[in-house]
Amino acid sequence: MESKTKKSEDADNKPVVVLKGPTDIQRLKLEKLMRNPNKEAFIPEKSKEKEPRAPHEFIRNVWGSSAGAGSGDFHVYRGVRRREYARQKFIDEKAEKTAKDQEYQKKIEQNQKAADERTAKKRAKRWVE
Repeated sequence: MESKTKKSEDADNKPVVVLKGPTDIQRLKLEKLMRNPNKEAFIPEKSKEKEPRAPHEFIRNVWGSSAGAGSGDFHVYRGVRRREYARQKFIDEKAEKTAKDQEYQKKIEQNQKAADERTAKKRAKRWVE
């Protein structure tokens, strides 16, 4: 029973903090983390890329917006077209990202090789003298 009354007394003695903006919220979060520095902080993992679903094999209704189509057919056509464009955009962006990653890796390797050559040259100079 004593622990309950002690907790309620501590809660009563704490000053009320008025938050004036996002910096105050951030400050309170940091203070809470720093109260117990040994406790591990939760860091969420990076979200995975969402792949669009594969296109349908057969589209039976291919009228689109042409004459003779029913009133709801255009909306079906538009949805299929939108999903296909989104899928193609995703594939293009993924290919571009892969190409940039490969180019970056090549550049890192070239820089490392150049640094190793400079180091070897300077090392040779040190031992010659």
